[in-house]
Amino acid sequence: MKAAVYRGPGKLKLEDFPNPIIEKDDEILIRIKVSIICGTDIKTFLRGHPQIKPPTVLGHEFAGEVIEIGSKVNICKIGDKVSVAPFVNCGECFFCQKGIFELCKNRTFPSNGSFTEYVKISQSFGLKGLVKFPENIDLKEAALTEPLACVINSIEDSNISLGDKVLIVGAGPMGLLNLLITQLKGTSQIIVSEPMDERRKIASKLGALTVNPLKDDLSSFVHQHTEGRGADEVIVAAGNPKIAESVIGLARPGGRVILFGGFPKSSSLTFDPNLVHYNQISIVGGSGFTPQQFKQAAELIKHNKINLNQIITHSFSLNEIDKAFDLSIAQKGLKIAIISD
Repeated sequence: MKAAVYRGPGKLKLEDFPNPIIEKDDEILIRIKVSIICGTDIKTFLRGHPQIKPPTVLGHEFAGEVIEIGSKVNICKIGDKVSVAPFVNCGECFFCQKGIFELCKNRTFPSNGSFTEYVKISQSFGLKGLVKFPENIDLKEAALTEPLACVINSIEDSNISLGDKVLIVGAGPMGLLNLLITQLKGTSQIIVSEPMDERRKIASKLGALTVNPLKDDLSSFVHQHTEGRGADEVIVAAGNPKIAESVIGLARPGGRVILFGGFPKSSSLTFDPNLVHYNQISIVGGSGFTPQQFKQAAELIKHNKINLNQIITHSFSLNEIDKAFDLSIAQKGLKIAIISD
């Protein structure tokens, strides 16, 4: 099969790669129809990743069709439209026993990444990490199950309540997904800070109050729209330490800051500790997802509970993956889909 093989920073080449095949009676073979480029794919391509060792096939946000199953598989059938998680937790380690499944240190993975034609999983993997969709599903939307699950994990950690006022910093794909899930929590006001005009326009169309932090004073804007208190929650969906430092103080006393975007290696933050001590602002991280959150994300997509049609802005064939990466690196568009024939 053809696959986009990552061979180190700056090296991604379409190559022939071994086809995964059914070898055991509990295995499931899936034809990948849509795979979405993620920020992690771009970061890995540009500077490497400590947990992604070349040579390997990148890609982990995808949807496809079951084309072959082993004799003992009973969780799906040939022809099912599915999305598959990029990992599942073990359920037995210290973190799983504590209920923090997204921090599992003994994760299991599919046979390969998704910038290719086929992927194989076991039934035990599928029990936690496979979700089925109706026949008429738009597979581009189904492929967003994993990033949506990551957002659900973050929003659940934020403790957003009915009527809250939320600041989201960054209107990239993940910032916009945070916006959509935050709306479901019954917030009264969502402010999105974003310097890029096109992304800010999309956030506005999706219902946010938007601000360009390069033209307007963000602190004044936030306080103006939160009765002078600051935001109940601040979601930092931009992996820039300086930006994160600048917005921590925009949470109200007793509020919470979620560091959602990943930061470059060896990054550090400097902030006034009295914001934590006297203002009792909580600063927490948000990454990964649990099997339950993966299934929750699929349910939202199945039942059209969120508006995803503006999130995927471009599509390319697997043969054009270099063009797709170039576009994503240039931050043109939002989510970019790789469509298989």
